[in-house]
Amino acid sequence: MRNVKIYISRNWLWIVAGLILTEVFVKMAYAERGYVAYGGEWLTLPLVLMLVEVSRRMGDVVRYLFGTEDGYGSDED
Repeated sequence: MRNVKIYISRNWLWIVAGLILTEVFVKMAYAERGYVAYGGEWLTLPLVLMLVEVSRRMGDVVRYLFGTEDGYGSDED
């Protein structure tokens, strides 16, 4: 349960943005179709959270790969 609280507190802004975008996309899809049906517009929140996580991981990878190259970023002199 503690991990869920930490995840929500760390990503609350992205969760709110994903929920708002989901509502917008659902209304757009329903208006375009002319009837209520469930489609990919409901994947907006999971995709937003996945993109945030992937971008954070890529930042970690870039810092790892280029942070210690040529002595930069290391404390050794």
